[in-house]
Amino acid sequence: MNSPHTKPNPSPEKLRIAIIGAGIGGLACALALKQCDNIDVDLYEQAAQIAEIGAGIAVWPRTWEILKSLGLEDDLSCLLKEPPSNTPKVAFEMRLSDRRNGFTFRKIYTKDGGFCFHRSDLQSALMRHLADSCRLHLSHRVERCEEEVNAVKLFFDNGLFASYDLVIGADGIKSTVRQYVSSAGELQFSGSKAFRGLIPRERLMHLFPNHRALVNPIMYNGKYKHIVVYPINGAKLINIVAFVSNPDEDGKIIPELEVRQATTKEVIESFSEWETEAIELLSTIENPSCWPIRDLIPLSTYASRRILLLGDAAHAMTPHLGAGAGQAIEDGYVLGRLFQKFMSDPSTHDPEGLPRLVKIYDGIRRPFANYLQSISRKQGYYNELNMPEFSDVQQEGQELSGYQILALGRALKENWSWWEECADGEMEQALQILEAQGKL
Repeated sequence: MNSPHTKPNPSPEKLRIAIIGAGIGGLACALALKQCDNIDVDLYEQAAQIAEIGAGIAVWPRTWEILKSLGLEDDLSCLLKEPPSNTPKVAFEMRLSDRRNGFTFRKIYTKDGGFCFHRSDLQSALMRHLADSCRLHLSHRVERCEEEVNAVKLFFDNGLFASYDLVIGADGIKSTVRQYVSSAGELQFSGSKAFRGLIPRERLMHLFPNHRALVNPIMYNGKYKHIVVYPINGAKLINIVAFVSNPDEDGKIIPELEVRQATTKEVIESFSEWETEAIELLSTIENPSCWPIRDLIPLSTYASRRILLLGDAAHAMTPHLGAGAGQAIEDGYVLGRLFQKFMSDPSTHDPEGLPRLVKIYDGIRRPFANYLQSISRKQGYYNELNMPEFSDVQQEGQELSGYQILALGRALKENWSWWEECADGEMEQALQILEAQGKL
């Protein structure tokens, strides 16, 4: 008989998996495990209800193919202004804007220009496709884990506890699970803060009917500042993120930083010397919030024996490549495919089979996600003319040489080139390793 403070364990003949965190990464992982009949999944969320904070989320071709394979194409396509056509479109128009006479210096193209959604819409689509057998537990905050040779015990702050074959930490940038995988994992401040806001497209059209942001996603670049603008919700809303950086604070450990409310006046004053169209755009924001931009000092492992990390818990990164959510989805997808192979191939079923799968996941996902983590930070430096090529550019509005402008455009394009690469190559490599090791 179960103790009154113990959660009933799932069927003993099935593999028992707990996912901690029901954000984008946790939900994608649960959905990716949907095809595995011999797995019981419990999804734990510390909040009393599922409510994704934040606003816009970019989905690039690499991630779009994964979402399609998870069965979400129809749900998400109907949220777009135009159906996917697989034709190249502008992903970002890049402007040098820290001056009164700003100018476009590069346009970056990708399939369909990429896709942009409200986070809550993507989350809702993932929720709708979860298996009925996936049990969602709200108001469950993990207090601690105890990893044993053949199981992991979870203890929650509501007095309940349970035992699992595997625990997946998808509990975000402030992960509780992370400490049981790595003794590292400090969050470092990037030196940047981001003012965020959403404005109705109709409002922008009414105030500034010829504004460039009504046509293309825009990135306004300048010294130590930049603004990212793109449509979401079928182009009914315009998502705006305005970054202001202090390089002297880059890399500092400042744990007390939190999201706060800001004012439109504060945002505008931060960009007072910029071109008119950028200031016009910022003036339309009502009730902006201000977010400290932090990332995780890269981990040397995402996994122990029976605990692994995904998403921000493993590789929280700055938003300068729009890659964070996509990489969380990719983590879940890789795990799902590995488990499909694991559960269907008897040659993998030995006492070390599951720890071996965990190690393969770590070996495949960590190098690429840590790489994107590093170039996302590098991209932020280029966005704000804060790389060696611009060492002589000391203040806003300073003229750039032709060489510097070309170098900026080239670097931005190169840093974004990953988004059209297909994840299938890495996936097939992981499956081959699992199969080969299972036969040793």
